[in-house]
Amino acid sequence: MSWSDPARRFEPAEDVQLRAELRDLLGLGPVVAKAAEPTAELTALADDLRREAQRRSRTQRKRPTWGLLAAAALPLLAALAGLGTWGFQQKGRADELAAQAQRQGQELARLTATHATEVAKERQAKEEVQQQLQLASRKGGRKFEQNLVIPVEKGPKTLGEDYQRVKQNP
Repeated sequence: MSWSDPARRFEPAEDVQLRAELRDLLGLGPVVAKAAEPTAELTALADDLRREAQRRSRTQRKRPTWGLLAAAALPLLAALAGLGTWGFQQKGRADELAAQAQRQGQELARLTATHATEVAKERQAKEEVQQQLQLASRKGGRKFEQNLVIPVEKGPKTLGEDYQRVKQNP
């Protein structure tokens, strides 16, 4: 119970006696309660204090809530900006890889077409050779074998540039 509480004036006698015993045990001694009425000087002082408290409460600066919200949102905005930058970089890399894959696909298609034309030319050349051989065998009366040996051109043998002669010719 607060000391300024008006209900304290009408405490039961048991509470007053208990409080007195506690004061004696603590060594504080008896308290003399003054039931004096406030003077004009105290009343004026209380009015001055009340007016000052009201003035301070009216002039007290209150922070706007939007400022607190903006301060709380800054880390979130920074994280979103970082994620956006990272995503933009990843999109650029993905675009580069897609373009590279497309170029490789085009190169593969070109090589496949080139190889197909070369294979077709080789088959056509083999068929022509077989037809010529068949015609020659009919005209000449000689029978040629079906499996011909294709001659291989051997290049000139050259010695390597990094050899050493061990023995000189006499």
